[in-house]
Amino acid sequence: MTMDEPKAVDLKGLIRRRKKSFVLSFLSVIFMAVLIAFVLPPIYLSQSTILIEDQQIPREYVQTTITGFVEERLQVITQQIMSRSRVMEMINRFNLYQEMRDRYTTEEIIEKMRDDIHLETISAEVMDRRTGRPTAATIAFTLSYEGKNPSTVQKVSNVLASFYLEQNLKSREQRASNTTIFLQQESDALKGQIDAIENKISEFKKAHIGELPEYNALNLQAITQLNRDVDHIEMQISSLKERKILLEGQIANVDPLSPIVTEEGKAIMHPGERLKYLRLQLISLQSALSEKHPDMKKLKKEIHELQQQVEESDASIEKVKRLNALTGQLAAMKGKLGPKHPDVVRLSKEVDVLGKEVENIRAEKVSQDLIEQKPDNPAYINLKTQIDSVEIQSTGLLEEKQQIEKEIAKYQRKIGNVPVVEKEFNKLIRDYENAKYKYNEIMAKLMEAKVAQGMEETQRGERFTIIDPGQLPEKPYKPNRLAILLIGFVLALGAGVGVSAVRENLDTSIKTAEELGQLTNVPVLSVISMMQSDEDVRARRIKWAVIILAAIGILVATLLIVHHFIMPLEIVWVKIQRRMMTMTTL
Repeated sequence: MTMDEPKAVDLKGLIRRRKKSFVLSFLSVIFMAVLIAFVLPPIYLSQSTILIEDQQIPREYVQTTITGFVEERLQVITQQIMSRSRVMEMINRFNLYQEMRDRYTTEEIIEKMRDDIHLETISAEVMDRRTGRPTAATIAFTLSYEGKNPSTVQKVSNVLASFYLEQNLKSREQRASNTTIFLQQESDALKGQIDAIENKISEFKKAHIGELPEYNALNLQAITQLNRDVDHIEMQISSLKERKILLEGQIANVDPLSPIVTEEGKAIMHPGERLKYLRLQLISLQSALSEKHPDMKKLKKEIHELQQQVEESDASIEKVKRLNALTGQLAAMKGKLGPKHPDVVRLSKEVDVLGKEVENIRAEKVSQDLIEQKPDNPAYINLKTQIDSVEIQSTGLLEEKQQIEKEIAKYQRKIGNVPVVEKEFNKLIRDYENAKYKYNEIMAKLMEAKVAQGMEETQRGERFTIIDPGQLPEKPYKPNRLAILLIGFVLALGAGVGVSAVRENLDTSIKTAEELGQLTNVPVLSVISMMQSDEDVRARRIKWAVIILAAIGILVATLLIVHHFIMPLEIVWVKIQRRMMTMTTL
């Protein structure tokens, strides 16, 4: 006997001893697998394929206002469609999950339907427009629903696809509309801001007319012209002063009163001149005659009478005239010689002394005396009229000069206020320009948003298109009964082998002659084979017949399951033949 023969005998003994355990374990597992394959209800799947089409108008012409990735929008749409209200609406509409309504809560039923809905994206490698590099982009997605009723599954799948299309269009239109509304509100707000700033600028210009930087040239030009007018007026005033001095010099030599002429044609002097003449004559006689001389007494008496008549007014009048003459002369000399010339200084002192004397005399009385004299000399009256006219003209020119100087001061104040006004004005202009820039920018975006909104409303933007609608499923999607049977068969084999191995390891009985010799340390001389009677042989044959019939029944049941629940046998046979032909060709 060789070394392999004991091993073969042991293996046969193992099979003989543990075949019942193996068969029972195998049949139990295979029965459970067949039971599961038959008991599990068929689940059908209907799937729709939706293509994500890019916008029909080139992006170089129309930029869409919808930002974000397709995957993000799909997740948003999925959350909207998987909301409680939408899911309950579909459950009630198609009367789904009737068998669950008595045993499960509404939330569990809703969660069950969410689990039965599947969304998978289909990506492709495209060229990124921004970076120019290949990248993965979602070009389509599949939407499927699984259930027990094929017709209902198809309807639900198509309804879900239509929901996605409808929600996508509504979402894109809503986003485009919201963008347009937002930009319109922003443009209206900026337009109101621009109008308010324009009103402020207008009011500021009205409040600071002539003080803005653009008026600087006009203000300087006006000041230059006014200074010329002042110079011209000063020249006129100087000319009038010279004329007045000349007239006053002339009038000083003219008697206000005309001489009285007698019938004989002799001129009679008026009391003032007669008094002057007599005083001069008195001075002349005092040098030759005594005070008691009759002529002296007569002359003094006449002088006294004349003094009572004129009441010393002539001296006051002479002082006033003298002061006016010296004042005019002083002005002329200052213009010609300057204020520091000795003659001018001397004449100024004389004018000051004479002015103080005249101040002590009542100006009203002297003026009244002059008026009461009522000059009647035409030459004097003519010169007096010219002097009054010159004074009136001088007064008018002085008033005009003062007015012009006020205007110059006003323009100078305007020029002085220019820096402060310019700062405030520039601030308003900057605010206006910034608001205008923002307004133009918003208006440009608003026009683009309106064009994009029109593109979305006419469905020329990115959209979902159903390229493969959900079909009526012809066979169940799951369970995969053949896979269950195959897995059950493999598990049955494993269970039979495992149970047999465990029982063999736990069995401590003596099974072979070698084990007996090792245990007793006595050599085994011979082995007597087990003797079987006819009844034992018959029972063994019946047992094997039952096993074969059971195997045939399992095989037939498996074929029936495959034929009715998975695929007709003739189709399976055709596929097997094609596979064999393909393998033969290779």
